[in-house]
Amino acid sequence: MKRRSLLASLCALPLASCQGESATVRFKVIASATVDGRPIESSSVMEISYSKVTRSLIGTGGATRLYGEALIFDLGGKGTIYILPVEHPPQASLDRVYEYAILSTFGIRNGFGSLSESDFNVLRSASGRRPFNLRRTSRLPAFVGFTDEANPKTIYEIDPWKIGERFAGVRFSGLEIEITSERVTGKLRERLPWLSKSEQVFNRDPPGEHRPESERPIGYLLTRANFFGDGSR
Repeated sequence: MKRRSLLASLCALPLASCQGESATVRFKVIASATVDGRPIESSSVMEISYSKVTRSLIGTGGATRLYGEALIFDLGGKGTIYILPVEHPPQASLDRVYEYAILSTFGIRNGFGSLSESDFNVLRSASGRRPFNLRRTSRLPAFVGFTDEANPKTIYEIDPWKIGERFAGVRFSGLEIEITSERVTGKLRERLPWLSKSEQVFNRDPPGEHRPESERPIGYLLTRANFFGDGSR
């Protein structure tokens, strides 16, 4: 188990000394594009809690809890993209995304394992609408589509800056984060009913084949859980 996962697990235990300072941020992820020159937007509301861990079995650190689901980005009748709550860096495995992005979007340089009192104050007072910022880089969450939405094995990854190669006349404009009090979105399972199935729904390498994660297409890495924040699974 990774250290950050263990810290989160420890904080779920009834230990008064485990959780220190905390802050909760509810935000809207807004995706923008132009379709044949006409601007469009789609959005999804998520919520994330940050907490400081003190005097745990492995020392101090931080934990997060993310509520929400993939953003359904309908492209004005030309198709649909799903923006996942995970990142897929080039030649790497899947990783958290909004847990880091909310911090850097609002100017916090510390990681969630070392948030200061002033960092928590920034999170509590966050407001407005800002460009999405992931660790001060140009990286974005994973964008995926389906040749047939009823069949999860038809999933494919999309370069957001080359959407027009898949969907003629569509140009991605960017992602933004807006602080909101709206309810957390919950409509993905209705759109993709196979997310409620118990069995494996994505492709997997046959037994005996051991490709590094960096060499596998995204459909061979994803699970149904990757479509949701860890608090909404």
